[in-house]
Amino acid sequence: MNAVAAIVRANLKRLFSDRSNLFFLVILPLLIVFALGVAIGGSVGDYRVGVVDPHPTDLSRAVTARLEATANITVVRVSDAGALRDDVARRTLDGGWVVDPGAGDGDVTTFRWYSSGTGDDTQLRTIATSAIEEAGVRDRVVSVVAADTGASPEDAGAAVDAAASALPSTEVSVQEIGEPGNEAASIRAVLAAGELTLFIFLASATGATYLLTTRLLGVTRRVRAAPVTISQIVAGEAISRFIVAMLQAVIVFFGSMLLFGVDWHAPLAVWLLCVAMSLVGTGVAMLLGTLGRTEQQVSAIGLMLALVLAALGGSMQPLEFFPDTLRRVAFITPHAWMNDALWKILVEGAGVGQVWTSLLVLTLAGLALLGLASAALAKSLR
Repeated sequence: MNAVAAIVRANLKRLFSDRSNLFFLVILPLLIVFALGVAIGGSVGDYRVGVVDPHPTDLSRAVTARLEATANITVVRVSDAGALRDDVARRTLDGGWVVDPGAGDGDVTTFRWYSSGTGDDTQLRTIATSAIEEAGVRDRVVSVVAADTGASPEDAGAAVDAAASALPSTEVSVQEIGEPGNEAASIRAVLAAGELTLFIFLASATGATYLLTTRLLGVTRRVRAAPVTISQIVAGEAISRFIVAMLQAVIVFFGSMLLFGVDWHAPLAVWLLCVAMSLVGTGVAMLLGTLGRTEQQVSAIGLMLALVLAALGGSMQPLEFFPDTLRRVAFITPHAWMNDALWKILVEGAGVGQVWTSLLVLTLAGLALLGLASAALAKSLR
């Protein structure tokens, strides 16, 4: 065991002596988690809408009142269109409109919508448009009633409101699937889960170059001059790769939790998945490091393999958004099994009992790859 610990200690010391590795292991994952958190912004559905309405009309007041009554929307009064444009561009406001009232009774009131251009305000724009349409319908009905009856606009409005209140009400029943309060986690946490899967495998695959360099320089063969067995060398190399993969999991898990309050819901299930995925990454890294011929070859193959499997396995876009055929194909990758299990945990409120199939598949795949890689490495040392 002392020999195994010495090999692990030497590998980790070598890894962290290269400062560029600190960037890829620590800084890059946290930067991506930070970028995702900033891009998503506040809690899901929390919007700030700017309104420029220097000469309010009945219609513009009605539209604004409907927006103010909508949950998770805050209406902010803005002095002019230029200030609104600047606030939307700086993302201090999620969107907004400028009201241009008609000059006469027959003119149309125009709502000019300002968007950041990122596409993030689609839901907000839909809500605002619905409010405008709803208020506009009432305004037109009041105008028709006033024109047909000769009543004043105030009397016509009161009559329309009285008629609307006399109609039977419509009840809407909402049934939540999964645990209540999951909406905020379903974006931030699912994206963080994709990064967790991606970086566990990426750290392992790109770290295969260290094993290759050790072999090419003859370090492993010279180690055998000491009273160290082949099995101890293999164990030391395997444990080194596994620790790096798990360290990456720790950084992404706690980084996303501390920076953006990601709730992982079932930490035990998540960590069991991380252990299983780390076994897969360890097996792949040892295979690449044992069978590869040059550092450039192993580095390129490792990076390409990590990114392709991440894209196909749902680390860059949730599997739920995949077409059915592509989703079935995705499950040839270990990433898909882990990402599917993490989706069930974060969105559907599952625990270990509901994701045991993914745990079993990943564990068996990891052990198989690890066994194959260990045999290959042992053969190369004989």
